Amino acid sequence: MPPYNSDTKIRVKLPTHVRFYYPAASVICDSNSPHDSYQDNPVIVVEVLSDKTRRLDFGEKKDAYLAIPSLSAYLLFEQSIAAATVFRRAEQGFVQESYAEADAVIPLDEVKARLPLSDVYDGVEFVPEYDESQ
Repeated sequence: MPPYNSDTKIRVKLPTHVRFYYPAASVICDSNSPHDSYQDNPVIVVEVLSDKTRRLDFGEKKDAYLAIPSLSAYLLFEQSIAAATVFRRAEQGFVQESYAEADAVIPLDEVKARLPLSDVYDGVEFVPEYDESQ
Protein backbone atom coordinates (compact mmCIF):
# COMPACT_ATOMS: atom_id res chain seq x y z
CA MET A 1 0.00 0.00 0.00
CA PRO A 2 2.10 2.85 -1.26
CA PRO A 3 1.63 6.46 -0.25
CA TYR A 4 1.19 8.97 -3.05
CA ASN A 5 2.14 12.67 -3.03
CA SER A 6 0.31 15.71 -4.37
CA ASP A 7 1.17 14.82 -7.98
CA THR A 8 -1.39 11.99 -7.91
CA LYS A 9 -4.97 12.94 -8.59
CA ILE A 10 -7.96 11.14 -7.15
CA ARG A 11 -10.98 10.47 -9.34
CA VAL A 12 -14.30 10.79 -7.53
CA LYS A 13 -17.33 9.31 -9.26
CA LEU A 14 -20.40 11.19 -8.03
CA PRO A 15 -23.99 10.33 -9.06
CA THR A 16 -24.21 13.15 -11.60
CA HIS A 17 -20.60 13.83 -12.57
CA VAL A 18 -16.94 12.98 -12.07
CA ARG A 19 -14.43 15.17 -10.22
CA PHE A 20 -10.64 15.02 -9.95
CA TYR A 21 -8.71 16.39 -6.97
CA TYR A 22 -5.03 16.58 -6.08
CA PRO A 23 -4.79 15.89 -2.32
CA ALA A 24 -1.59 16.69 -0.42
CA ALA A 25 -1.10 12.93 0.06
CA SER A 26 -3.02 9.69 -0.16
CA VAL A 27 -2.64 6.00 0.61
CA ILE A 28 -3.90 3.55 -1.99
CA CYS A 29 -4.25 -0.17 -1.28
CA ASP A 30 -5.87 -1.14 -4.59
CA SER A 31 -3.98 0.80 -7.27
CA ASN A 32 -5.25 1.56 -10.75
CA SER A 33 -3.38 0.46 -13.85
CA PRO A 34 0.05 2.10 -14.15
CA HIS A 35 -1.24 3.66 -17.38
CA ASP A 36 -3.92 5.67 -15.53
CA SER A 37 -3.06 9.24 -14.53
CA TYR A 38 -5.32 9.03 -11.45
CA GLN A 39 -6.35 6.72 -8.63
CA ASP A 40 -9.88 5.57 -7.77
CA ASN A 41 -9.57 3.75 -4.45
CA PRO A 42 -7.83 5.77 -1.76
CA VAL A 43 -7.97 4.40 1.78
CA ILE A 44 -6.61 7.62 3.31
CA VAL A 45 -6.63 11.15 1.87
CA VAL A 46 -4.65 14.01 3.43
CA GLU A 47 -5.06 17.76 2.95
CA VAL A 48 -3.19 20.69 4.51
CA LEU A 49 -5.49 23.56 5.37
CA SER A 50 -4.78 27.18 4.55
CA ASP A 51 -6.94 30.29 4.60
CA LYS A 52 -7.45 29.92 0.85
CA THR A 53 -8.32 26.20 0.85
CA ARG A 54 -10.19 25.73 4.15
CA ARG A 55 -13.70 26.20 2.75
CA LEU A 56 -13.04 23.90 -0.23
CA ASP A 57 -11.28 21.23 1.87
CA PHE A 58 -14.01 21.17 4.55
CA GLY A 59 -16.83 21.54 2.01
CA GLU A 60 -16.80 20.30 -1.56
CA LYS A 61 -13.70 18.10 -1.24
CA LYS A 62 -14.81 16.54 2.04
CA ASP A 63 -18.23 15.68 0.62
CA ALA A 64 -16.66 14.20 -2.52
CA TYR A 65 -13.97 12.19 -0.72
CA LEU A 66 -16.43 10.78 1.82
CA ALA A 67 -18.49 9.43 -1.10
CA ILE A 68 -15.60 7.15 -2.15
CA PRO A 69 -16.46 3.59 -1.01
CA SER A 70 -12.81 2.64 -0.30
CA LEU A 71 -12.07 5.71 1.86
CA SER A 72 -11.52 4.98 5.55
CA ALA A 73 -10.11 8.32 6.73
CA TYR A 74 -9.85 11.92 5.54
CA LEU A 75 -7.17 13.87 7.43
CA LEU A 76 -6.98 17.66 7.48
CA PHE A 77 -3.88 19.25 8.99
CA GLU A 78 -3.81 22.85 10.16
CA GLN A 79 -1.08 25.05 8.78
CA SER A 80 -0.81 27.61 11.58
CA ILE A 81 -0.92 25.27 14.62
CA ALA A 82 -0.16 21.62 15.34
CA ALA A 83 -3.67 20.19 15.01
CA ALA A 84 -5.63 17.83 12.80
CA THR A 85 -9.23 16.92 12.07
CA VAL A 86 -9.98 13.38 10.95
CA PHE A 87 -13.17 12.10 9.37
CA ARG A 88 -13.14 8.34 9.95
CA ARG A 89 -15.55 5.76 8.54
CA ALA A 90 -17.61 4.02 11.23
CA GLU A 91 -20.68 1.79 11.16
CA GLN A 92 -23.03 4.77 11.24
CA GLY A 93 -21.09 6.79 8.66
CA PHE A 94 -18.14 9.12 9.09
CA VAL A 95 -17.33 10.50 12.53
CA GLN A 96 -15.20 13.58 13.18
CA GLU A 97 -12.17 13.39 15.48
CA SER A 98 -9.87 16.19 16.61
CA TYR A 99 -6.21 16.00 17.60
CA ALA A 100 -4.42 19.01 19.05
CA GLU A 101 -2.36 17.97 22.06
CA ALA A 102 1.43 18.11 21.70
CA ASP A 103 1.68 14.36 22.27
CA ALA A 104 -1.40 13.42 20.20
CA VAL A 105 -1.17 10.37 17.98
CA ILE A 106 -3.58 9.70 15.14
CA PRO A 107 -4.35 5.99 14.94
CA LEU A 108 -4.47 4.73 11.37
CA ASP A 109 -5.53 1.15 11.97
CA GLU A 110 -6.72 1.04 8.36
CA VAL A 111 -3.08 0.87 7.26
CA LYS A 112 -1.62 -0.51 10.49
CA ALA A 113 0.10 2.75 11.42
CA ARG A 114 0.15 5.52 14.00
CA LEU A 115 0.88 9.13 13.10
CA PRO A 116 2.20 11.34 15.92
CA LEU A 117 1.46 15.04 15.42
CA SER A 118 5.00 15.69 16.62
CA ASP A 119 6.28 13.84 13.52
CA VAL A 120 3.92 15.66 11.15
CA TYR A 121 5.01 19.06 12.42
CA ASP A 122 8.68 18.22 13.08
CA GLY A 123 10.76 21.17 11.89
CA VAL A 124 7.74 23.41 11.28
CA GLU A 125 8.14 26.90 12.65
CA PHE A 126 4.78 28.55 13.20
CA VAL A 127 4.60 32.24 12.35
CA PRO A 128 2.38 34.32 14.64
CA GLU A 129 -0.62 35.83 12.89
CA TYR A 130 -0.29 39.51 12.01
CA ASP A 131 -2.50 41.71 14.16
CA GLU A 132 -3.62 44.72 12.07
CA SER A 133 -4.84 46.61 15.15
CA GLN A 134 -1.30 47.24 16.41
